[in-house]
Order: sequence, then C-alpha cells, then structure tokens
Amino acid sequence: METAVMTNKDIAQALYNYFGEGNVPAILDLVTDDIKWTCPGPTEILPYAQVYNGKQGVADFFRLIYANKDFPSFEVKELIGEGDKVVALGHWDAKSKKTGNSYSGDWAMVFYFRDGKLYEHKEYYDSYGEAMASKG
Repeated sequence: METAVMTNKDIAQALYNYFGEGNVPAILDLVTDDIKWTCPGPTEILPYAQVYNGKQGVADFFRLIYANKDFPSFEVKELIGEGDKVVALGHWDAKSKKTGNSYSGDWAMVFYFRDGKLYEHKEYYDSYGEAMASKG
C-alpha cells in the first residue's frame, strides 16, 4: 500500500482546513519546533498582531485570534507553490468580538517549509482597516 506524500501546497491547504475547524493541535503538527509566525499590526489594538516563536507561540496566536475575531467568510482563492515556499491569496469577512464591527479585505500569506513542515509564516493584510474596526 502506497502512502500519499503531501506537497507543501497540500500542507498549507490542510492548515487552512484545520483553522476553519478550530483544530489547533492539528495545525501544530504541521509546524517545526522553531516556527516563526508573524502577524503585523498595532499590538495595542490587535493583541494577536506580533511575532510568535515556537509551537507554544503559534498556539497563543490562534487562541488570541479565536478570542478576538469571527470569520463569517474566509476564502483561500489561490495557492502558489514553488520549492519550499507557498503563497496563499485570499479574502476574508471578519468581525471584531470586542466592538461587533465588521470588516473585509484581501490578504496574502507566505509559508516557508523545511523537511515537509512549516518553519516560517508571514501574513500581509490591511491591518489599519482591521485596527479601526477593532478600536471602535
């Protein structure tokens, strides 16, 4: 019996699937112990906007995301993979749990892989628009 080998694009897609399910332990299985996870923005307004290191840091990121935002819609529109890098392009409709304000936007995320695991993640989005919706 052959075992299917997941490509880096498959792993990135799996991460998004697990995110939608709220399955953080499964996400942590996809990352290296020394993962670096970057989410930009003003930390004083967006508490999850910071640089996280290690699996515990990634778990903290998702805990803060789930505590502060809802995503009525989160769509991966395109995954582009080359070598050890995958770029995801998408769109979200989100809502601040603090203010109840909604906001939408396009985003890009870059995943860097080593030996079949994610070792670095960078996110690009309209953090100003999100901060204004979250500030109230």
